[in-house]
Amino acid sequence: MSCTEARRLANQRTTQKSTGPKTEAGKLASRMNSLTRGMRSEHGLVPPHLTEAVAKHNKMLIDAYHPDTDNQAWLLEQVADAAARLDFCQFMIRAQINDMADRADLCWDEDRSRAVEEIAARLPKDPSRTASRLRETAQGCRWILARWDALGVPLIENKGWDEDQCNLAATLMGVGPDLRTSYPALNPSANPTDQAELMCAQVDSAYILMTEALEPLDAKERELARMGYALRPSKEYLRIERYESRLRKVYNDAMHAFRQSRAERAVRPESLTCLPPEPDPIALLKAQINGLVLESELEPEPDPESSPSSESPFEGKPIMAMLAALIESVGHGSESTSPSPSAVPLASALPRPAAPLNRKARRAREKAARKHKSVG
Repeated sequence: MSCTEARRLANQRTTQKSTGPKTEAGKLASRMNSLTRGMRSEHGLVPPHLTEAVAKHNKMLIDAYHPDTDNQAWLLEQVADAAARLDFCQFMIRAQINDMADRADLCWDEDRSRAVEEIAARLPKDPSRTASRLRETAQGCRWILARWDALGVPLIENKGWDEDQCNLAATLMGVGPDLRTSYPALNPSANPTDQAELMCAQVDSAYILMTEALEPLDAKERELARMGYALRPSKEYLRIERYESRLRKVYNDAMHAFRQSRAERAVRPESLTCLPPEPDPIALLKAQINGLVLESELEPEPDPESSPSSESPFEGKPIMAMLAALIESVGHGSESTSPSPSAVPLASALPRPAAPLNRKARRAREKAARKHKSVG
């Protein structure tokens, strides 16, 4: 249906009246409307009962660690917030355990019966799985037996079940509509004797299961609950445990980031500038060669009659001379484009190791040596 112009204007006037709070105090109060525990609240939303705890933890952490930067102070605030919420989570967990122990001592059967009623509400929609869940506890078996007792009243009067009673019997057995044809007794036109036999078999099965297995287990589970061990924890207990796990991760991550920042600040940048500069490898090699030259000059002069005179200080030292020429060519590479004639590559002057020979080459060389010896 199309909206007329008058209706549209009326809707606009109505929406202008419901714009929410306008003052800062009203906005802050409205932000707290959906806040129940505050375990996952963000953007500065801290419940009133946690404000003092967060401030206390923050002061304690600042006095203990003395942050150096604003980033470290912010990380400590995150640690303090997570620590306060963790304390409250642990307090609620202890309260849940104490409440569970008290209820196990005072109203165990009533709580279990209420849980059975919640499960049985899904019996018409999913009879197979729901009937199986009802048979997991002694209270569920009692609930099933009570319905079978109600179905036995018309059979005592030799009357068969009507359509609704047949549907109830089928759901108590965990039989869906697709399997009803497999049980002739679940038909309203069936013989009441056949229906009574079916009911007796189901009652005996549920009663034996309850008395021989489920009731002893129920007594043990109740005793454990009195001691604080929850074999079937409540949804509230599991929710608080999830909150605690998440907050513990936030606490550990913030503390790790703070310690990493403190470790990075421990290495001061000023100390890196005080290190001596790295020596130039070319200058270092020149100094080593000059030292070798000085050592050769300090050696006693040879007898001119026994050794010929040499004008070069590197006479008899071709490797040192080539090293000096190579360094001069590297150091003055920008001044001249063509290399000096004396700048012979160092790799060509150094002795090369003999290449390893394989067996065939070695035998050929030995054969040639023997032949040369025989000819000589």
